[in-house]
Amino acid sequence: MELINFSILYKRKKMMIKFPILLSAITVAVLLQGCQSGNTTDNKTDTVFTASNYIAVDGKDTALLSLQSGKGVVKGKLLINLYNKEDNDGYVRGAYKGDTLFVDYTFRKGAKTIVYKNPLALLMQNGKLVLGVGKMESVFGRTYFRKDIPIEFYEGRFTFTPLPSQ
Repeated sequence: MELINFSILYKRKKMMIKFPILLSAITVAVLLQGCQSGNTTDNKTDTVFTASNYIAVDGKDTALLSLQSGKGVVKGKLLINLYNKEDNDGYVRGAYKGDTLFVDYTFRKGAKTIVYKNPLALLMQNGKLVLGVGKMESVFGRTYFRKDIPIEFYEGRFTFTPLPSQ
């Protein structure tokens, strides 16, 4: 199972002017990559793996999320295209706790070499993933959601809708 290669979309972002063109490119990329939403079995360990691809739109900003889960771990790729700002492009890794996916997002902004790492929380609701907003704190150079303040899922910018599978 292969994650979507968003770097192709990233390089062509400057040429894409309207959202319909972007959505068409995403659909083509999904079809070409052969990503499926469904289950496959790893013959060696008999573990079930699931791959899912999502898109979120907020005004002129878009986010593409490709996830692969198995053995209690969720990992994948997240590209956030921000209108008139540098894109955030990186990887997520984490796990579900109940109906909420908690991941670390390791990413770069634009062409910079600096690597950032932030926690993200995504609530699974009606088949969609809702990005949460919460207060964060850093301890010894690592950023966490503050445990004393709840994460808010109704003020977030992005709600990720599954892309159709083949």
